[in-house]
Amino acid sequence: MFPRKEITDEQRQQAWEVYACEPKRTLEDIHVLLNVSSSTFVRLRQRWGWPPRHAALNENALSKAPRDEGGVAGIAKAAAASVNDAARALAQATRVQIDTLMDEQRRGQAKDHDKTARRLASYAKTLAAARALLEQESSPLDDSEPHDNRPRRSLHELREELARHLDRVIAEEESRGRDGLLV
Repeated sequence: MFPRKEITDEQRQQAWEVYACEPKRTLEDIHVLLNVSSSTFVRLRQRWGWPPRHAALNENALSKAPRDEGGVAGIAKAAAASVNDAARALAQATRVQIDTLMDEQRRGQAKDHDKTARRLASYAKTLAAARALLEQESSPLDDSEPHDNRPRRSLHELREELARHLDRVIAEEESRGRDGLLV
């Protein structure tokens, strides 16, 4: 068994400063600072009770926001920007997860079809929630979306598209000799 890496309080504090206060520095910088692997850092972060990085960065930005007489306007503006950024990040991360899940399906690596269906449904709900947050702010889902005059799809249309996609996945599984049941 490998010896346990000891992190001093000073190293932990330096890592926190980078993690929560320096958005331009990467997690790799923290790994180097602590001289640990990424998986070890994940375990340390969980043990130390650190929030996800985007939350720590947003909290730090809110604490440094300029305050007016009532102290509300600066915080509200920073919060609106952080909600918008968080919604964009959530949408992008969800899309990546969906793409990864679909790649696993195509390669036949997904063994538990029930779990896959539940994850897809959960991702669809998450993506819809991110879209709703962004539409509240009347901004596009991300900068990569075309800014043309195409009508936005409703939640019902997105669910129908997801259902068609799941039907296709089931058909592919059945064609490979599996039962194809996702429920």
